[in-house]
Amino acid sequence: MRHRPNLRGITIVEMLVVIGVIAALLAILLPALNVARRNALWATSQANLREIGQLLVLYSGDNREAIVPTAFDYSQSLAPGKARSASPPGTVPPIGLVSVGTWADILWTAAKFGPVASNIDPGVTAWDYRFDSPDAFLYESGFEGKNIFRSAETMQAIPDGGSGATPYGTGALITEKGEPGYFGGNPFFDARPPTGSHPYSGTYWVTGQIKRPEVSMYCMDSSVGELLTVNDPTLPTTSALNLTGVEWRYSGGQALSLFLDGHVAGVAEWDSLQELEIDYGVRVFALDQNRFFPAP
Repeated sequence: MRHRPNLRGITIVEMLVVIGVIAALLAILLPALNVARRNALWATSQANLREIGQLLVLYSGDNREAIVPTAFDYSQSLAPGKARSASPPGTVPPIGLVSVGTWADILWTAAKFGPVASNIDPGVTAWDYRFDSPDAFLYESGFEGKNIFRSAETMQAIPDGGSGATPYGTGALITEKGEPGYFGGNPFFDARPPTGSHPYSGTYWVTGQIKRPEVSMYCMDSSVGELLTVNDPTLPTTSALNLTGVEWRYSGGQALSLFLDGHVAGVAEWDSLQELEIDYGVRVFALDQNRFFPAP
């Protein structure tokens, strides 16, 4: 007679051991995978900012060393035109007036990145974004194309109650949470006509006026839009003066910043512009002077 082998199934204890081993491996691997993912997002955002820095240099070279203004408003000009328009009449425009724009709109246009048609409403002629950097309106339509003027990491903490990305509104919409984060421009380069809310604006700058480009911030991670703001528009040199809208969205509480010499660096969270300038060596205002805050 042939001997039949004794076939034994897997016991519950053995199954639990296997499941435990798998769970332990996942507990070890998942944090490592998350760190690798965050590092990849950090690297992509850095690459985007470096490319922006290259475009700034090219723009200055073509425009008598002018630094791209971080915000502009032609609505009060004698011939304002349509600075952000390239679509036929009747199309749905982006957020904000077509005569108001940012550094991203200027560089998007100068680099000829457009057009990108928006199909958010099939019954309306598409907005082609030839002179307009992609905005929330386009992202709502399902846009997933490359846009170096946004970070790879998504926005995490949008202030509630915003009416639209700055400078078109008071801040990013709460519905934008989870979309690619903005890079907010330094309000020192805000060229809009001065008003009560931003009386420090209204100046166009050239590279020769900047004392220390290597520490002069041009733009930084933002949760409000393409222009950062200040908590006191009168700009007193006090320890309470600070930027609003910066988002420290990367591991370790870091925000990426592009400086006028083209280099990109992470900046840890600070409490005031005075601390940022004196302790961190990052300049925001009075870039044509040796310092904004008095030496300690």
